[in-house]
Amino acid sequence: MAVYYFRMIFRPNRATLRFTKFSFDGRRHWLLKKKHVLSFTLLAALLAAQEHTASAQVSGTKLHLQLQDKQLSATVNGSAVSLETAAQIVDGSFYIPIRWAAQQLGLEMKWNEERKTAGLTTPSAYLEWDLVRQTVSVNGASTPLKETSFMDEGALLVKLSWIAPYLQVQYAFQPNPGRVDLAYIQPFDTAYRESRYSEDTQPNSRPIAIFVTDKPSYRLGEPITYIDLSYDPDAEGLPEYRWSGNKMAFFEPGTYSVSLQVRDGNGNWSEPEVQSVKVTDEPYLSKVEFPWYTQPAGTVIKDESEQWNRVLSSAPQLSAIVKRSTERKRMSSGENRVIRHTGLIGQQSVNGKARLFMHHSNGMAEKVQFAAVIHNPDQSKTRTVHITREGLLQPTLLHQANAREAAVNYMTQPALEESIEVKPGETAVLKQVTLEPGQGFAAIQDIEADGQAVIGFVAAKESETMKPYGSYSETSVVEAVYDAAADIRFDADIDRKSLPVLSKWTLDTPQTSDRGTVYAMHFYHPHQAVIAFRAKEGYVNGIVRVNGQVLALPQGGLTDQDGAFVVYRAQGWESEVHIDWLAAPGSTSPVEWIFYPLEEKK
Repeated sequence: MAVYYFRMIFRPNRATLRFTKFSFDGRRHWLLKKKHVLSFTLLAALLAAQEHTASAQVSGTKLHLQLQDKQLSATVNGSAVSLETAAQIVDGSFYIPIRWAAQQLGLEMKWNEERKTAGLTTPSAYLEWDLVRQTVSVNGASTPLKETSFMDEGALLVKLSWIAPYLQVQYAFQPNPGRVDLAYIQPFDTAYRESRYSEDTQPNSRPIAIFVTDKPSYRLGEPITYIDLSYDPDAEGLPEYRWSGNKMAFFEPGTYSVSLQVRDGNGNWSEPEVQSVKVTDEPYLSKVEFPWYTQPAGTVIKDESEQWNRVLSSAPQLSAIVKRSTERKRMSSGENRVIRHTGLIGQQSVNGKARLFMHHSNGMAEKVQFAAVIHNPDQSKTRTVHITREGLLQPTLLHQANAREAAVNYMTQPALEESIEVKPGETAVLKQVTLEPGQGFAAIQDIEADGQAVIGFVAAKESETMKPYGSYSETSVVEAVYDAAADIRFDADIDRKSLPVLSKWTLDTPQTSDRGTVYAMHFYHPHQAVIAFRAKEGYVNGIVRVNGQVLALPQGGLTDQDGAFVVYRAQGWESEVHIDWLAAPGSTSPVEWIFYPLEEKK
């Protein structure tokens, strides 16, 4: 892969705004007494409409929005603008027209006609409103629509106190008249500043911008290397570069102008350096091929062209041997399940190895204890239980956004050597957490019992002592989701004979059935090829490990709108590539693996 710049420009991490929550009293608005009809056609048209808005697209931009209850006008940085839909106070909460608010922040809501859903990718989560099922989901975790949003004459209004953390805005409420002020500052970069010496009386010289390309001409789609030779006569450093026209490749023949300016530590800009890049009418890579040949592992390739969609939809299934191990049972107490009552949530028998998967939140108005327990039904023998591996997301209000931590911990932390003795007829706790109202947690735990036992998942009030196993209410018991395959092994050849064209592979099970399942994929004798995956529909997050090294997914995971995540670029000399994959709690989409063979390019 070509390296495009030899000089590196360091910028600080983007800042994250804290938000402050304000509450206010109010009576139930008359609108809630109306029966709202969800207009799919009208909402889709509104989402597709184009508006000229003052959006926060520039780094460091400050944005101040002011909306009033039932007013078809607002102010954006002091300038009055008209609204198609008014903000409203309903049942003591302030609701804002979300499509308009998102546009002001440089975000875009997208309508999915097939699923009848409206989606919004925010700085911290992917939100989706399902108008058929009357739900809204955060990274795939659903709640009833009426708790956060409602429709008013085809427009979607959303509770500000709920949406503010995802939009990363601060807001304040003024009760008389009923209005809110929203503040947003786009995270900005700060250039390096040099020290200044008072005794330095020499005049400051302007920096010099110089660059060259590695070749006199390029073919269509051929990567271009820009070699930076810029310097500052005063040796003050060059903290800022300003390029124009420096594309990674060009896909039409012609002569293209590329310019560069550099700035020194005193704020002086150089004269523009302009070079011409000649592109001949000789094909090298198409636009569809280019990212697959050039993008490194850990990046996302997004291609919405019809050509790519045709290629992917017609791609054959990769021939592979799939083995579902029955040595370890997989038991799930629920996927993002809300605790609304105490008692025995689920149970399942075990004899030997098991993997427990837990992902719960507290939907009660008081503290709740959640525990995974193991019961020894034998009245004469003691059972020994070994805990060999564990991954945990500690209780937090942001469990939906951070549930991946449980999968990351499970795959990266050292193996455990913990043992529990369970006496005849008694019950022991394997994992226990205390949840404040609204908090959630996630855990993945491997255990091994030396005989027949029963796993139970229990919710109890904070003040209660964990009871003997048989004391819990039988009316609340359901069978825990059970699957004999906690580990799946995937073996495939991807040499030139086995992978002649782009191929794909998807596990043929329901999309929520593999939480807590580790996929161990072994690819033999690979020739030059790219291994990637994408969310087939909805949202996916998790952890990938390639030849023992963890590869970080984008923050917040992937949606089906993001594209394909590059996992590995095979160079053709490896004998084997080993990839482990574990989906994170909260994922809603099956993973589709993509195998893209590369031709030798000269």
